Amino acid sequence: MKTISKTNDWFGEIGWLADNFKKFTVDELRILVMGANNKPMPEPASNLGNVLRSAQKEGLIEPLPEYTKSKWRGSSRVPRQYWQRPRIR
Repeated sequence: MKTISKTNDWFGEIGWLADNFKKFTVDELRILVMGANNKPMPEPASNLGNVLRSAQKEGLIEPLPEYTKSKWRGSSRVPRQYWQRPRIR
């Protein structure tokens, strides 16, 4: 039986992306988690979207109405949504 990861395990990386990038996608999160931090990815892998939506719910990021194709080799090339740090309203 696979264990399901808690979505808040990656909030540190999401906060770093929000602080240092104007906008980012799940691809940048993957690079940061797997490459720079050598941290395991969420299980199952499809939970990356859930991680971003949980960060949105906590007020760490907000979605933009912009999309781009994934640059990740072997991906389905499904458009990925851009995210940003929430604007002060």
